[in-house]
Amino acid sequence: MSVMAASAATRALQGVLDLLEQAGITATRDAGAFYPQPVGVLVGLPTLTKRGLASHTFTVPVLVVSGDPLNDELPVDRVYALADDVAAVLAIDQYRPSSWAGGVNAEPLPAVELAATVTVTADPQGGI
Repeated sequence: MSVMAASAATRALQGVLDLLEQAGITATRDAGAFYPQPVGVLVGLPTLTKRGLASHTFTVPVLVVSGDPLNDELPVDRVYALADDVAAVLAIDQYRPSSWAGGVNAEPLPAVELAATVTVTADPQGGI
């Protein structure tokens, strides 16, 4: 039986999803099926920022997306409260307003963008 080891980027992405799940925050990486009702968390593809002898460091984008326009206090509170929770779980000290367009959404939706830094070390099978 042959098993293909997950790449370092895939493990970084899964690590972010696992941390959020352990904290009770539902997140997905499936942008095609994602629609926030009323808010949702979407985890993007990792960017390699540093390569070491036995590790890789990635920046993983995390978007907290609002399905409602941010023109009233309740949706603004909702999206920023979830962004604060995500930031606390992933030890992120800053985020910024953004937007997200994808899936079935014709128009971009308001979002808060966070960037998680993840370092992945060599796996036990000898690869990274």
